[in-house]
Amino acid sequence: MAAAQSPHSPAVVHPRWLAAAILLALAWSTISGDVVGWLAQDLPRVPYLRSLLATLTDLAVLLLLAAGVARRSPLSLLALAGLRKPIVVPLAWAAIVLVPAWLACLLWIDTRPQVAAIDLLWKGLAGPFAEELLYRGLAVGLLTTLCGWRWLPACLAPALLFGLAHLGQGADPVSIAGIALITAAGGLLFGWLWVRWDGNLWPPVLLHAGMNSLWLLYGLGENAIGGLAGNVLRLGIVAVAVALTLAWVRRAEIAASRAR
Repeated sequence: MAAAQSPHSPAVVHPRWLAAAILLALAWSTISGDVVGWLAQDLPRVPYLRSLLATLTDLAVLLLLAAGVARRSPLSLLALAGLRKPIVVPLAWAAIVLVPAWLACLLWIDTRPQVAAIDLLWKGLAGPFAEELLYRGLAVGLLTTLCGWRWLPACLAPALLFGLAHLGQGADPVSIAGIALITAAGGLLFGWLWVRWDGNLWPPVLLHAGMNSLWLLYGLGENAIGGLAGNVLRLGIVAVAVALTLAWVRRAEIAASRAR
C-alpha cells in the first residue's frame, strides 16, 4: 500500500522548507530533555514532570514551525497524524502480536520488583504515545503527505533522529551506539507500520507501548539492547507484526479491487 496521501491537500508553498522545519524540530527533540531540565531545575521534583514538559515542547516546536512554513493551522497538521483512524482492527492486531509474548514472559521470565504505577504510566503508555505522535504521525505524516517524500526516506530520517534522542540511555560508547542503532531500527519499523496501515497511528502506538511495558515489567534487559531472552522475544514480536501487517494490506488491496 502506498504512503498515506490526501488528494484534498493543497500543495505546500515550499515543501523543502517544510521538510527542513520538520527535521529541525526533530533535531531539537534530541536535546530538549537536557535544555528543559536545566530551565526547570527549580521546579518541584514531581516524577516525569521534566519529561512531560520536554515532550510538550517538542510537539509545540514541530507544529508551530511546520504550520508557519506550510501556512496552515497546527490543528490541521495534527489531523494528518492518524489519530482519527479506526482503532478496532489495530487493537485486534496488537493482541495477536503481543499476547503470546506476554504469556511467554509470565511463564518463563522473572518480574521486576516494585515497578511503580507512574513508571508504567509514563514509560509504558504516555511516553510511547507521544513519541509515535511526534516521530511517526507528525513527522512521517507531513513528510509523505505535504512534502512528497517517498516512504523510506520519510521513515528513515525521523528514525535516525529518534535513535539519537536515546543516546543518554547508554553508559559507555558500545552501549550508546547499540541503543542508538536499536531504537533507530525500531523507529523505522514504527514508521513502516504507519505507512502500511494507511496513515493509522494506532498500530505503532500499540506495538511501542506493549513492548515498552514488557521491558518494564519483566527482566528482558536493562536498556534497549536487551538480553538473550529479550532479543529473541523482540525478533518474534517484530516477525509476527510484519507478517500480519502484510496480510492485512493484501486483504485490503483485494477488497479494494473487488469494490471497483
